Amino acid sequence: MSRLLILTFAVLASSCGTPRDTQVNGPLTSTVQLSGMVLRAGALANLRSPLTSTRLGLLMLVQRTEELVRGNIPFLLDPPPRTRGFPGSREFSASLTQLGLPAPTLGTLELLIDGDEFFPAFDEELRRARESIDLQVYIWDNDDLSVRYADLVKDHAHSVPVRVLLDDIGSTVSASMKPHTPPPPGFRAVPDIVRYLRGGSSPIQVRRILNPWIILDHCKLLLFDGKTAILGGINIGLEYDGEWHDLMVRLRGPVVDQLQPEFDKKWRLAHPWGDLSLLGGKKPTEKRAQAALPGSFPIRVLSTNLLEGRREPLLAMLEAIRASRTRVWIENEYLTSDRLLDALLAAQRRGVDVRVIIPDMPFEKTMNLGNHEAVGHLIKEGTKVYRYRGMTHMKAMICDGWATVGATNLDTHSLQISYELNISYSDPTAVEDLAQRVFRKDFANSDRLTLKDTRHFLNALVEPLTDQL
Repeated sequence: MSRLLILTFAVLASSCGTPRDTQVNGPLTSTVQLSGMVLRAGALANLRSPLTSTRLGLLMLVQRTEELVRGNIPFLLDPPPRTRGFPGSREFSASLTQLGLPAPTLGTLELLIDGDEFFPAFDEELRRARESIDLQVYIWDNDDLSVRYADLVKDHAHSVPVRVLLDDIGSTVSASMKPHTPPPPGFRAVPDIVRYLRGGSSPIQVRRILNPWIILDHCKLLLFDGKTAILGGINIGLEYDGEWHDLMVRLRGPVVDQLQPEFDKKWRLAHPWGDLSLLGGKKPTEKRAQAALPGSFPIRVLSTNLLEGRREPLLAMLEAIRASRTRVWIENEYLTSDRLLDALLAAQRRGVDVRVIIPDMPFEKTMNLGNHEAVGHLIKEGTKVYRYRGMTHMKAMICDGWATVGATNLDTHSLQISYELNISYSDPTAVEDLAQRVFRKDFANSDRLTLKDTRHFLNALVEPLTDQL
């Protein structure tokens, strides 16, 4: 049973971004690390937070049952949009707010494409921070790049308060595997990045996000002085610095006032006292709202949070696809959600320019088959589906004049169960920047798939499984 649990953890973790297949710490060390992770996710999480863990389990059961039933109803028609106007219009934005999504807040946005742009921006913000550094990642790996950033953050913690949140499954599974790029001569991976961050005279505060019921916190949110935020799909690991194609965005202005509480809430939930820490706690300190900066435009924060009943990226994407009139462009690691697939098929039949980019994945064969099963249906209807020449970890979508980017994969676990974080916006210049620097460039760096390319005798057997992943 323990081996089955570890395998399940590894499959889910790999589905969110870790292409390793060889142990780096040795069989004994890796087994100890993974066994400790299983115990923390099961016994420790339930001991600390029995009420929260029980509630999460029940809510997850509801979501999975709902998806299992819905995914097996034949000839289910995609409903019409509940919004007014086309994606990108003021009417559409107002309709999303009326449907219960958080209202947009002003901010500036800068795309950080690949590690070449993200890591220098990370370095810059670490140097500039004077009041606080709050870092949440799904994976903080233990390769040479990850250890170098751990050392850098530990140095900054002597002058600036630093808090680090990392997902236990993501970081532990990744640390037990060998990276594709060999480490420099003499480098020895650290077995446990949490202990390393806490080690020596480090004043860093570090908390693991435990994972009852294999519910992941897939968010990547880096905050500096409560004034600048960087979020998206990039973790702290070597594959994100040159091996994979990925995206982060840097935000400044009042929109960061909406993101800082998201970190603070997660920090409190990860307290060692668990549920007891939620009783009679201090209210968050009220901060003066930031003034809008030149070049600001409305940005909406979208979260998936099972405890709070929030499935905001799913709702926003569905409404945008259903209301689209001219284009739906998607680049994502996974496309296995039946809900989104139905909406995309309906858009294609309306004559919308639907285009999808999926990766050439060197790992995770099950989800690869699931992708092919889904995009095969799209290709039959005339959709242009591309395979990126390499591993793209992008999570980006444009519908007409509306865009969303972030951490959310287009699968059931990300859209309905995991903790996720996206933003959306409709500024014409910013949307065109995403179209030009990401989509048009990546269409050219991809190969268009045919129906024959997607066929595999296991597709139909794998599809019900990937519906649940």
